[in-house]
Amino acid sequence: MKSKRISLLAAAFVLAFAFSVQAQSSLDAADILRKIDDKRQVDVRDAVIRGTLDFTELSNQQRMKSSRMANDEYKSRVEVPLTFRNCTFKGDVIAYKTLEKDGNQRRNWGNDQTLYTADFKEKVVFENCTFEGKTEFKYSDFDEIAVFNDNKFRYEANFKYANFREDARFEGTEFNDSANFKYADFRGAAFFTDARISDHADFKYAEFNDEVKFAKTRFGGSADFKYADFNRSGDFSNADFRNRPDFKYAQGRYKLESNF
Repeated sequence: MKSKRISLLAAAFVLAFAFSVQAQSSLDAADILRKIDDKRQVDVRDAVIRGTLDFTELSNQQRMKSSRMANDEYKSRVEVPLTFRNCTFKGDVIAYKTLEKDGNQRRNWGNDQTLYTADFKEKVVFENCTFEGKTEFKYSDFDEIAVFNDNKFRYEANFKYANFREDARFEGTEFNDSANFKYADFRGAAFFTDARISDHADFKYAEFNDEVKFAKTRFGGSADFKYADFNRSGDFSNADFRNRPDFKYAQGRYKLESNF
């Protein structure tokens, strides 16, 4: 009996060690991009992603006729489903960038710069992940459901001008910096239930075409919903605004509780 008990303990130790190794597995961002270029579905779990995951540099990159400015514009398209669960991104996750003629990167788009963006044609899932670098999804189109639940963004999460054609889910997500959804277009439902936004929450000019839920969401900094359009319903029940939010010129149906 004693020998059997020792064997069981040894087996449990081996299983625990194996899980620990799996949980600490490391993956290079370049390997993920190569898989996307090969049109293979990406499903990564319990991994540390090293390097910059730059979706704007795929092999299907095309030069576009810019409708925004006279600058050059290049578009890449992610044509396979993406799933990342319980992952840590050590580098930046980029679907938007601008480069000057000398190749240096700048955050804001101005004269003599080239714009690079990426669209997502299939379902996108980032769930229970930690983003330790920048996250840039400005101008990105998400054709299928986009799931960003229970994530942690260390720096600003930039979804300015993003177009969500199906449901967008950011439930339980922690934005340790700003959450930038200015001019974002939510054609499906949008869920920010129980999210935490430590700094500025920018939903100015956002278009909510279906239901949107900010129930139990905590806004630690300023919250800008100026000119936002709630076409169906806006649920802010038990939302925690640490500062008075700005709903000036907001349209549609939404209900605020007077907790500020």
